[in-house]
Amino acid sequence: MSDREIELKLVCEPAELERVRRAPVLQRMKQGRASGKHLHSIYFDTDNLVLGDNGMALRLRRHGRGCVQTLKTEADVSGAGSVARDVGEYEARLPGNASTPDLNKLPEDLRARVRELANGHAIGPRLVSDIRRTIHNIATPEGDLIELALDRGELQADGRGAPVSEIELELKEGTPASLYRIALDLNEIAELRVGHRSKSERGFALLRQKTPAVVKADAILIDRHATLDDAYGIVLRHCLVHMMANEEAAAEHRSPEGLHQMRVALRRARSAFEIFRPVVGGDLADRLASEAKWLANELGAARDLDVFTSDIVAPVDLGGARCAALEACIDKARADAWERALTVLRSRRYTRFLLEYGLFLAERGWHTKRKAPAFARDFAGAALDKRLAKAMKLGRDIERLEGGERHELRKRLKKLRYALHFFSSLYEQDEVKPYLKYLGQMQDVFGGLNDVETAHVILGRLAEGKEIRAVAARILAWHEKRAAREWKGAIRLWRRFAGTAPFWREKAA
Repeated sequence: MSDREIELKLVCEPAELERVRRAPVLQRMKQGRASGKHLHSIYFDTDNLVLGDNGMALRLRRHGRGCVQTLKTEADVSGAGSVARDVGEYEARLPGNASTPDLNKLPEDLRARVRELANGHAIGPRLVSDIRRTIHNIATPEGDLIELALDRGELQADGRGAPVSEIELELKEGTPASLYRIALDLNEIAELRVGHRSKSERGFALLRQKTPAVVKADAILIDRHATLDDAYGIVLRHCLVHMMANEEAAAEHRSPEGLHQMRVALRRARSAFEIFRPVVGGDLADRLASEAKWLANELGAARDLDVFTSDIVAPVDLGGARCAALEACIDKARADAWERALTVLRSRRYTRFLLEYGLFLAERGWHTKRKAPAFARDFAGAALDKRLAKAMKLGRDIERLEGGERHELRKRLKKLRYALHFFSSLYEQDEVKPYLKYLGQMQDVFGGLNDVETAHVILGRLAEGKEIRAVAARILAWHEKRAAREWKGAIRLWRRFAGTAPFWREKAA
């Protein structure tokens, strides 16, 4: 039997599960009595965990006197917003004494795929999940039917364990938007976080014991005949997926690059809201843009101090002038900034932001203005022209720009680059790439210059005492010389860029 599940997972401390169970909003919508289950599952994979690496989870679960084999396939979020998961599920009943999966019970294409991935490696038990589940069936006022499961238990793999305390909302009938509305109500009652990984993914992480990979934004693919409305959803979904893909690396493993990519995703989302605002938007779009700005700012101090440590302090050879007092101040400031960032990522406000963003995408909660162009390509050229004009207006006097104006030019070029990434698939790639290359080179130079300006602010806060001020002055002097050289390079890059014909105008002609 095959089916698809659309589910939304929330994780919390065990005490919060009881708050959810007693939540008035659920009491009003419950259908019948709650039921309980003991779910003892064994997950199977090869010794190199190739199935899990390819988005598959193969398990056996006892069910009465029998046994149920389930293969879950990688989530496809395209139809369920980007927070809820759309999961393929293939079930088959096995004898009660079954101890290994029967691949012959899988659909032919999946059976062939599993065997191809295993490539002769034995598929054996790798993970045990032991869960006590309480199930409530609820019906929303709109008529949607949802199964709410409260799960407590443990995952065990290779002698290591991880506790489970989470809520699963599974859509039985209706629209995915109902999952977000219920989750938003529950988030007002209990301290919840959006769960991005399945139990099998969490369990197999115990075996891998490595920091999750940091994910950079990949290409956005918009069909050349896509409507403006569809393009808006594609771009915003892409930004949200990019941010969530780096949350674990940042929040659980304190990865500086993971935090950086989260902020990049937030800047891209804010740019998307701004670019489309003249033709597409609404009150919730404006609220999400405002919350994205808040979140990026809250994460900013940790990112600034990461860059300050690695790119400002580390390259300078201080020799015998190293200052333990300054290093201690930097370490403390960085630790405090990271603690602030982690507190925000565990906050109810951050959870609400993710859920509202997901709801916005799931129900397409925006409106297209009456005079807006129907197709994305018709809008893209005008949007790129607008961002280029803003950069050109400031850049025409680039030789005379000072610190604040240089920073503003950097921001305008960054917004142009984001817009190009959003719309690049609408144009010929051999024309897009050289233009993006120039922008990328300028962004690197302008970014380095901005880091020096930020270093002045950071050292101004930390440099208390004669010894610290002397070392701080030496660090800044080293970078000021570098910045002066790089600014000359930035001017040359700008002139080459300014002399390059915008490819989208040529195509429009």
